[in-house]
Amino acid sequence: MRKIFVVIERRADYSRFRSILLKLKEDPFFKLHLVVTGICLLKNHGNDINYIKEDGFEIAAEIPMFKNNSKDSGAEMVRSMSRFMLKVVDELEKFKPHLVLSGFDIGANFAVTVAAAHMNIPVVHIQGGEITGSIDESLRHAMSKFAHIHFPATEMSKERLIRMGENPKSIYVVGCPSIDTLISATIIPREDLEKEFKVDFSKPVALVIQHPVTTTNKESFKQIEETIEAVKDLKIQTIVLLPNNDAGYSDIIKSLKSSKLKYFPSLSPIKYSNLLRNIWVLVGNSSSGIHEALTFNIPVVNIGMRQQGRERAKNVIDVPHDRKAISKAIQKALFDQKFKNLIKKMVNPYGNGKSSEKIVKLLKEISLEGVIQKKFYE
Repeated sequence: MRKIFVVIERRADYSRFRSILLKLKEDPFFKLHLVVTGICLLKNHGNDINYIKEDGFEIAAEIPMFKNNSKDSGAEMVRSMSRFMLKVVDELEKFKPHLVLSGFDIGANFAVTVAAAHMNIPVVHIQGGEITGSIDESLRHAMSKFAHIHFPATEMSKERLIRMGENPKSIYVVGCPSIDTLISATIIPREDLEKEFKVDFSKPVALVIQHPVTTTNKESFKQIEETIEAVKDLKIQTIVLLPNNDAGYSDIIKSLKSSKLKYFPSLSPIKYSNLLRNIWVLVGNSSSGIHEALTFNIPVVNIGMRQQGRERAKNVIDVPHDRKAISKAIQKALFDQKFKNLIKKMVNPYGNGKSSEKIVKLLKEISLEGVIQKKFYE
């Protein structure tokens, strides 16, 4: 038996972990210890812990990170990570995992990565080596230096990890596991989705997901206002998902709630997958636009710096926080038939939905002997 420790903080990391967790749960070789924290425990962000429970997972521990009515600031992000790190150490001591499966660029996963490394517990990090800028990139690269085994999504990310001094023998390219979750989701009839979201998918529908950028968090209100005005000017059907709670989020939520656009705090992975299958364009700065949208031939209008430098296919149109530029890009995504036909021929650089299968096979077979003793590889 191999004991695996996993932390989930947000809908984004649950969507990436979900297909892996389902396979781990089904395999008697593994014993899973699942800790839920972050905005998954917050009602005003959708209580995503309920989706995790609905999927049949046993939750070993719930660790609150955020206080009610906490300040919207970088300082509070640090306090929340420190609260979580203090408590997750107890869970690590209690469960004594053979390895921690960590991932991405999220505060709670950063905290458990650092804690496990200090406790001589091997850490496997998913999707290291990607570039985005802001605090996300710093967290991601720091996690790679604390981690012992790497599961990047692409060959380009693998090469960056090698340049960072990671041993090539510890790096395995696996793709992006959130694609697995989307592809495997139960299909909801289109008419049922139309009733629930009150839209007509035979006409243009935009999905807006715009998170704060921590390095420009004071400009969040102005940035989301440009996006809102662009979609309003076009008079297209619009569905909005509220942002995560990185510094700057409260201004975005305030603006969205007063915009009269249709918004949802969160969605289950199954509903999100079905929505993504049917929308006409994804607008904002979510990594879902970079990693996942092409799987369903969806064009993306990527706004601002949050995904700057990240490897992407040409279904992504990059624009600044300017309503005219955003509007022009959305119109291209919706009505440029040549562009839409090209998207149908594109291949997603982040994989084809086989990532979780590769990851679970590696988790079962990979040797942990000697991995704790890291050094810069030259």
